[in-house]
Amino acid sequence: MDTERQRDILLMLFAVQFTLLVLMVSWLWPLLLFPVLLTLHVMQSEYERRLTEE
Repeated sequence: MDTERQRDILLMLFAVQFTLLVLMVSWLWPLLLFPVLLTLHVMQSEYERRLTEE
């Protein structure tokens, strides 16, 4: 359970770094969809984790 949360935190850190890279290189802006999809995945897994904890 804890390793899933750590994996999600690392995914979010990667998404933030990737977003900063894309913002610095303007022609990469269509790639902003990737961090958005990562964030949605992390939100969904956290929601499912909280449902199972209750």
